[in-house]
Amino acid sequence: MIEPDPREAVDLPEAADLPEVELMSWRGRHYSRRRRQYCVSVIKMDVGEAECEAVKRATLLVENMLQRPDQLQKVDQQRRRVQRKKASVEAMLKTAMQSQLDGVRTGLNQLQSALTDLREIKTCLGEVETGLVRVPELSKDLYECREEYVRHSQYAAAMENLKHIFTVPESVEKTEKWIAEGRLLYAHQCLMDLENSRDDLLFELHKLPHQNPNDTRMLKEYFADVNKLSEDLGKQVWIILQRTLNTVRKEPTQIVTALRIVEREERADLFALQRQKGSGFLPPGRPKKWHARTLEVLESAVVQRIEGNMFEDRSDSKNWLIKHLEVIRLLVLEDMKVIRSLCVPCFPPSFDIVTLYVQMYHTSLSNHLVELIAGGLKDNEFVTLLSWVLNVYAGPELMGHPTLNTNVAKLGPLLENKVLEDLIAEYLTNVNNNYDSWMNKALEIEEKEWYRSEPPQQDPDSHYKTEVPQLIHDMIRQNLEVANTISSEVQVRVLICSLEQVRMFAGKFDVAVKRYKDTYYSDRSQIQYYTTYIIALANSCQGMVDVLKNIKAQFWRPGTTTTTNDTKIATKFDAVLTVYQNVRNHMCDHLLEEALEDLQDHFTALLTARWLHNTEPMDTICLTLSDYFNDYSHLHQKNFDHVVQLVLNTVTMRYTTAILQKRITLKTQEDRKLVAERIIAEAEKIATVFEQVAPDLVKFDSPCEVMKGLAEVVKVSDVDFISLELHRLLRRYPDLTSDHLTALLLLRGDLGRLDVRQRVADIMEEMRTQRTGPAPKSIFSHIHISTSLFT
Repeated sequence: MIEPDPREAVDLPEAADLPEVELMSWRGRHYSRRRRQYCVSVIKMDVGEAECEAVKRATLLVENMLQRPDQLQKVDQQRRRVQRKKASVEAMLKTAMQSQLDGVRTGLNQLQSALTDLREIKTCLGEVETGLVRVPELSKDLYECREEYVRHSQYAAAMENLKHIFTVPESVEKTEKWIAEGRLLYAHQCLMDLENSRDDLLFELHKLPHQNPNDTRMLKEYFADVNKLSEDLGKQVWIILQRTLNTVRKEPTQIVTALRIVEREERADLFALQRQKGSGFLPPGRPKKWHARTLEVLESAVVQRIEGNMFEDRSDSKNWLIKHLEVIRLLVLEDMKVIRSLCVPCFPPSFDIVTLYVQMYHTSLSNHLVELIAGGLKDNEFVTLLSWVLNVYAGPELMGHPTLNTNVAKLGPLLENKVLEDLIAEYLTNVNNNYDSWMNKALEIEEKEWYRSEPPQQDPDSHYKTEVPQLIHDMIRQNLEVANTISSEVQVRVLICSLEQVRMFAGKFDVAVKRYKDTYYSDRSQIQYYTTYIIALANSCQGMVDVLKNIKAQFWRPGTTTTTNDTKIATKFDAVLTVYQNVRNHMCDHLLEEALEDLQDHFTALLTARWLHNTEPMDTICLTLSDYFNDYSHLHQKNFDHVVQLVLNTVTMRYTTAILQKRITLKTQEDRKLVAERIIAEAEKIATVFEQVAPDLVKFDSPCEVMKGLAEVVKVSDVDFISLELHRLLRRYPDLTSDHLTALLLLRGDLGRLDVRQRVADIMEEMRTQRTGPAPKSIFSHIHISTSLFT
């Protein structure tokens, strides 16, 4: 079945002249009728299908109920049950249908009522339209009435303010008197009356359609003294508020009076601004904004209290900043107590006076400190200011005082991060400058000490020493302790700075020692105690290493700072320790250089024809070394061991070099045997000298064994067994080169050059095939033979 379209045309021959509302109602009823017809047809179709479905379900139900013979006895019981269920369903359907019919009836009544209301509204709107046609004419008729109303309003305002108009001079004089006598509330009341009179009159003039500027100007001139009275009264109020913290202790009523006047003016400002929105009129002098002015006055007073207690400057006292900051601390702490106890009862809650004053003091202090920093700080002034800002201000000595109960965290930092970082950077620059100046001066004084005709000082263990390590230790410790009064972070940065400065000092120290050495060798008679001072300087380098380790253990705890700082500090410590170890080695080289300078001729005389029958060169070398070792006994043990090892290696290398340089010609086996036995004997003599000063040094793998090994090769009588000795020598000293072996075999004098080269080449090839890893280093790695010896 096709549903009818409610929008299709409807034949209305009898409704052509119906009103619009009735026409709409008729169309609605017509549509509803056709809709009901459609719904009935649909329902009939659905009911038929439902009946068929019900018959099927009933048939199935009866079949299930009568499947067994014994169930026939319960037919009556089943019939009654079905009848009861049917009655219940029919009652429910009747109830639902009645409810739907009631709803439809109510809806129809409401529609009828709405239709009646629409007809009444249409009638009223027609009457209103008819009445509005006469309004323009009525406006013209009432023009004179309106003019009369305006004049009446002006006259009423004039009558109301008449007594004020006639008494303006008297009121002004009375107000001035009350201001002079300090009776500010009376003065303000009178002032408000005068202002109200003036403003009412000006407002009436403002409402006139055609204003006369002369009337307005004349009225303002007549009330000109009112503006002056307002200014005079304001001055008195500002004076009282300027002295709030002093006045509140003695006469708190004055503060209350001033604040009451400010609140009245604020209310007057608010009223004037609201009236301006509706009329466009704003009285002269409004808004006065005395509340904002009050805050400015209070803030100005705080600034004066902060800046007005600097009684000294740098020219008067070195401790001027310490005194100034301490006065500020005491002043602010006392003011905060007064504000919390006395100002709170006097100020309206809207001021939130405690928070207001705390923020004002915080801002003023910040600005004042920035000005101090901009003026330039020197030396310990950086520490004083940084420590006060980071520790004192927020600590229990000031803002964190228990009686103040101030939330310091809400205030924020006293100085901005950039200002604080710049200040810390200037402080570190100052520390660097102090280090540089002090270390240069200390080195200058130290260098003068080296030229004295007196030996250096000794410690309780008879080790020569200078004062540099202790002085540097004291300076680093002092700077770190001072930095710790600022913050642990600043201390870490000062530690990094100190390590860098100490590292740079090592370079200056080394240069000064080289200058000292050059001066000594230019004329050795000028400096009497060169050796002892070099010993003292070597000990000082070791002392610096000990100082740095002590500083590291005392002032650095890994993990308490950032990973970046820990890494940087560890790198700095390693670099500084390495630098001073190197400088210590340079001092030991200077000691060795002096000894070699004295023994140069005797080393040159070794393995020569004269040496073969004269023991003087080696005897002199041993005696000289023993004499130097007496001086070296004043070295610290680590330095002494290093010097002895250095001397032993150098003597052995010099002697070995003399063997390989072929300074003597050997023609017979007797010559070779004599030279070899002489070398072995002198190796034993050298070992004895070193065994007396360092027994452990020559006990295990002594470099003197190198000389004995070379002597054994020279001593071999049968050239066919030379390869055995060379193999043994190469296994013990794998860094032997072909040049070394060639020079050694040529010293024998019984082998031709071609034979020597062939033997050496064969042996080196055999050893190369047997060797599996890199050759360990020995003294041969430092001995270089000139190839000119082989030509």
